[in-house]
Amino acid sequence: MEYAWYWLDDSGQWIEYGEEHPDHCSATVNSADLEKEFLADQKGVVFFRAGSQKYELSFEDMVQTNLVFETQRKVARRPKFLSSQGGQDRSQNMTLSCSVCPPQWDQSALPDIGYKLVQLSYTSSEYGKIKRLFEKTMKDYYIHQLQRIQNLALWQVFQWQKEQMKKLNKSKWVDERLLFHGTSPSHVSAICEQNFDWRICGTHGTMYGKGSYFARDASYSHMYCSSHSGRYSMFVAHVLVGDFVQGNPKYLRPPPRHSKSNRLYDSCVDDLTDPSIFVIFEKHQIYPAYIVEYSTGGQCMIL
Repeated sequence: MEYAWYWLDDSGQWIEYGEEHPDHCSATVNSADLEKEFLADQKGVVFFRAGSQKYELSFEDMVQTNLVFETQRKVARRPKFLSSQGGQDRSQNMTLSCSVCPPQWDQSALPDIGYKLVQLSYTSSEYGKIKRLFEKTMKDYYIHQLQRIQNLALWQVFQWQKEQMKKLNKSKWVDERLLFHGTSPSHVSAICEQNFDWRICGTHGTMYGKGSYFARDASYSHMYCSSHSGRYSMFVAHVLVGDFVQGNPKYLRPPPRHSKSNRLYDSCVDDLTDPSIFVIFEKHQIYPAYIVEYSTGGQCMIL
C-alpha cells in the first residue's frame, strides 16, 4: 500500500508534501521521498526547503519545524487512496488524544469543515461557570446568550500544541487559562473559523508585544468591544500561557529563555507577580471557546 504525507496549515487543511497549492510554497520533498526515508529510519529527521524557508521533519514526533522561526506543524502519514480532504475528515480517528472533542460538545453539531455555534442553556453548569467568570468584573452588564464554538480542526491543533509544550517542558502539565478577548462584531465569524490573528483583530495595543491580547478580567476586554444595536460580543478562550515573561512593545515574539538558548518563552504578560494581561504570538496556543453576547442592564432581561 502506498502512503501520502501531509502537514496541517493554519486553517486546519491538510496539505500534501510536494503538491502545488495557491497559498503555500511547494516543498522540495514529496510523499514518495518522505515514505522512503521513513521506511529506512522511523525515528529519523528529514531536512527540506519550501520557498526561502528551511525545515526539519521529525518522524518520531510527526512534527515539521521551521528552522528560523521555530514554528511547528502537525504531520500525518495516511494511505494514498485518501485525498487530503478525506484525511481531514478522518483526522478525528487519529490515535492521538488531541483527536477527541470535549465531552460536553454537541455531537450532532460537529461540521466536517469550519465551525458550529451551540447556544448553551442558562441552567447548565457550563453556562454558570462562564457567567460567574464574566460577572466578576462586569456586574452591571447582562448576558443575552452564551454560545459554544465547536471547531474540530482548531480544537485538534490546540490539543496538539498542548502536547508539544508538555514534551518541551518534560512535564505532564502546561499552564492553561480561560481568558477574555474583546473585538469588533465584524471579526467574530473569522475568529470562529480561523482563530485569532493579531494582524487583524489585535491592533488596539502593543504595549507588551505585537501579538493577540487576552485578559483575566472581562472589564478590560470590554474596552476593546464595539456594540451592534446596543449589544456586545466578547470571546472566552482557552489559552496556553505556559511560561511567561514581562512584555515589551518591541517584541514580535517572546524572548529566549536563556541567552544561549533557542527556546523561547510561551507568552508575555503585564505583571510577572500578578498577571492580568497575556500576549500570545502563536495562535495554536489559543482555542476560541465561547462567545458572550451581552449589553447594559436596561437593554435586556436578567437570566
